[in-house]
Amino acid sequence: MRFGVNSSIVKEITGRGFSPEELGVDFVELGFDDVKVLTEEGIDWETLGNLEGLGFDFTLHAPTSDGRNVSLNLGVYNRTNISVMENVFRIANALNAEDIIIHGGDIHGDYHRAFMNTLRQFREIEALAMDYGVRLLVENLTGGRIGAFPHELIPFIGENSAVCLDVGHAFLTAMRYGLPLQEFDVLSGSAREFHVHDNNGERDEHLPPGEGMIGVRYILRMIENFRPENVVFEVRNYSNPMGVIAGINAIREGKEMKIAREVSL
Repeated sequence: MRFGVNSSIVKEITGRGFSPEELGVDFVELGFDDVKVLTEEGIDWETLGNLEGLGFDFTLHAPTSDGRNVSLNLGVYNRTNISVMENVFRIANALNAEDIIIHGGDIHGDYHRAFMNTLRQFREIEALAMDYGVRLLVENLTGGRIGAFPHELIPFIGENSAVCLDVGHAFLTAMRYGLPLQEFDVLSGSAREFHVHDNNGERDEHLPPGEGMIGVRYILRMIENFRPENVVFEVRNYSNPMGVIAGINAIREGKEMKIAREVSL
């Protein structure tokens, strides 16, 4: 199991936060809001070269529907979505990134149309991903987007695609709709990555682990049950830098100690 962190708190990329070494993580998940390596005009090759020069291991988070530099909304059928993702794959190849996180589309009125638009474009993008040698991981979301409920993600699991289980989003869905968190267990064999962050059950706060209602113990229990390949600490909001380090260390050390006990038996 590898541990990573989102690029928004990596100071070598955004100028604020921490170095990966300080957090004890193995890789950085690059978000396209955090650096203008891809815009509506295309790839900024100089910026891409600077990212290569950092020497980090990367995964990528595809642009979202509300992206600042470039956007992607699979809920609307648009050939621009395909060209944006092909540029994402080119960047992935340059950075030797093998996994790409992607969101389902926004729902504007007609749920079924948004679902089918998302699925139709996703299948084309998945085939393109295979040509570039990368894998797609579909993330569970919150209300208003395809993928809030676990059963919505099952049609997107395929030969070259799996799931990114966002623990914070799952908790919000459970709180908003009364869905037992155990319902997400249906994805346990397909969740290759976890997004770990905390919240208080009302907003997608992206707090450090242990600073919201989910808590470290429950996150560790989910990691133990699902055994993902990658765990990404997707923290965006914090008041105390030491709280970020403490929360990340609690997850890392708790899991590593559990594995150590299992091996010793």
